[in-house]
Amino acid sequence: MELRRNVLVVGGAGGIGAACCAALASAWNPIVVDRDEEAAQRVAAETGGRAYRLDVGDIDGIEPCIEAIERECGDIDGLVFAAGVIPPAQGPLQTDLSAWDRILDINARGAYAVCRSVGLLMASRGRGSIVMLSSLAGMMPTPHLAYGPSKAAMINLAGALAVYLGRQGVRVNAVSPGPVRTPVIEASYARGERDPAVMARQTALGRVITPGELAGPIAFLLSDAASAMTGTNIVVDAGATAALGWNLFGGVETVLDGLQSRQ
Repeated sequence: MELRRNVLVVGGAGGIGAACCAALASAWNPIVVDRDEEAAQRVAAETGGRAYRLDVGDIDGIEPCIEAIERECGDIDGLVFAAGVIPPAQGPLQTDLSAWDRILDINARGAYAVCRSVGLLMASRGRGSIVMLSSLAGMMPTPHLAYGPSKAAMINLAGALAVYLGRQGVRVNAVSPGPVRTPVIEASYARGERDPAVMARQTALGRVITPGELAGPIAFLLSDAASAMTGTNIVVDAGATAALGWNLFGGVETVLDGLQSRQ
């Protein structure tokens, strides 16, 4: 009987991370890593996995955590990096260097530290798959002055690591979601910082996506079915990117309503 492989989900207690653990549990052993240890334990209990506490902003804590996981759970064959912070939309007056550093430290520096450490272990064994969670904000300018550049760095990093580690049997890809209804985003809706109806109107499908819809593509990239895919960035956005040009004509609904009125 073939042994189930271990997948490390960093940020595994969050909305997208928890959905990934649930989606992967049938084929992998989920290892839930999060700075919220209680939430990580809860997700691990729900998915039959193990839980570990790690704050990726604490660079010195990354190597000991990964060493403990490999010692106690065995080889890590899959990695999903889903940790990150999403601040409110802020411009240069609100985003001083300390705010910039905090976001980049977690979203970009933390991603590199974790993916480097795990990726080198995978390379030493000649196998492994890494998926990094980026964002549409990393592909175009948005009101998020520091968040967008941090996510752009992850897309670039995924491509570079894919080449550095590819000859050692390690694949590295990124996934860039559009608006996702995670608990963090739902809280921002409640505070009035975002309007889900506005976001939904700017997509081809007329809605935002759920964490579970993002977990599917991530599970695919980790799987052997994607064995020839590396260095890619898959966009999962309900057609928000496809609809961008329609904003120049008043938006998707305006154009579609206009066409219907002329029929």
